Amino acid sequence: MSTLRRNILYNVGGQGLLMLLGLIAVRLVFRQLGADAFGIILFAQSMGLVLASVLELGISSTTVREVAAHVRDDNRYVWDLLRTATSLYWGAYLLVGLAAVLSAGWLARHWLTLQSIGAGDAARLIQILALGVLLVLPRSLYGSLFRGLQRMRVTNVVEVGTLTLQLLGTIAILALHGDAVAVAWCLTAGYAASVVAYVVLAQRAGIPARALVPGYKPAVVRRNLRFALHMMSISALGTVHGQMDKLLVSKLMPVTALATYGFASTMVAGILRLVSSIVQAAFPAFSELARQHDEATLVRRYHRVHSLIIFGAAPLFAGVVFGAEPILRYVFNDAVAQALILPTVLLCVGSYMNASVSALYVVSLAVGRPDIAARQNAIALIIVPPIAVVSVLRFGLAGAGASWVFYHLFAYAYGVPRMCRECLGLSPRLWIVGVARIMAVTVISYGPAYWLATALGGRAAILAIFFALASAGYVGAGYLLLGGELRSAANQLRTAARPEAA
Repeated sequence: MSTLRRNILYNVGGQGLLMLLGLIAVRLVFRQLGADAFGIILFAQSMGLVLASVLELGISSTTVREVAAHVRDDNRYVWDLLRTATSLYWGAYLLVGLAAVLSAGWLARHWLTLQSIGAGDAARLIQILALGVLLVLPRSLYGSLFRGLQRMRVTNVVEVGTLTLQLLGTIAILALHGDAVAVAWCLTAGYAASVVAYVVLAQRAGIPARALVPGYKPAVVRRNLRFALHMMSISALGTVHGQMDKLLVSKLMPVTALATYGFASTMVAGILRLVSSIVQAAFPAFSELARQHDEATLVRRYHRVHSLIIFGAAPLFAGVVFGAEPILRYVFNDAVAQALILPTVLLCVGSYMNASVSALYVVSLAVGRPDIAARQNAIALIIVPPIAVVSVLRFGLAGAGASWVFYHLFAYAYGVPRMCRECLGLSPRLWIVGVARIMAVTVISYGPAYWLATALGGRAAILAIFFALASAGYVGAGYLLLGGELRSAANQLRTAARPEAA
């Protein structure tokens, strides 16, 4: 089995397990601790991710790209890169962690709309959780190292192991009638354990200890500054766009609304991470091909990955729509489930649009053109937030979901044409037509089936049957309409599931 195929399987399997474990954890926390506590946890995680992405400095993507391209022929440079990144990330963690601790009281009093938890208790939860969530900064560096080495098994073992540890700890705390503070400490301990695990596994993988010790090499900074600055902009502004709906809900609506909407968003994001894990696995391979100037192979592999994503992602997001109401009733109640159906549909549409662009975006990074996505996000920051604010004020949670769609409409209009022409020499019109055909087949296949299933009562068994029938129609229509490239991608996926002959 090739390295790329094996890495895709590890990433898809790992993200699938993370999604299932996350669903269990949400039900436990919401039912045992209440909507306010759950909302504060989601707020702290969203705030921490935004801050971490602002300070990510583009180093994670730079690390993946440079390790993949140079670890075999210039490992001294790679070790210098790791030492410099270690200094920057741990320094940023200490500074931002202190700022989060000091500002927690203001956030609890002036940003969140609390109902059952006092501001003092909320501030304490934010402080504890922020110190844990912000560990994503150093953790992302170590994860990027293993992705650059194309050892996705390690990253998935650590990520799934972390969530499992947090889930088991949460179950034990709740069984012993522990409170939200104890759960917060458990989550933070899990984040810390993941960092320790990465360091230990890095040394076992042969990474010298000196490469993980803080240091600074000006030559490394100069060599990667332009790429890293663009990636910093992409990471920071991309996270702002990705978390904007939840941040607006946390400010403009009660924190209980954030708790329920945040779960729907997390559920959809789990599917998006599952799909994105494919391009994460392909990024090191694309980077190697770009460095070798093998444009023909790069374009061919791009088409296979892109076809696999746009065709394979649609049933996954359609499955979220079909399963949303039973899942939401299971986690919350009937009223919440009904209120979240439309926001969930909109989140799925926006996330599918995000997935459709992912392979093209990764190629733009591999060929050294992060400036396209950076400028896209900068311009979108002027256009999208005012629309998002009005949308949330006017339509509530549905407006929050729609803001995710607005952002990707802009990406289709600006980023996609430039990436197609300037990075792969493709026709933007043909790209749009190809994605639009998949969307049309999805709507025709799943739309009537969902309407009939809900008209017949919308029970889980009925929804499952109609989803299976719609999926069979979707697969048949896709094979008839999309030709040999899709068949090639599907055959590649099937081959990846079994070892190659010796």
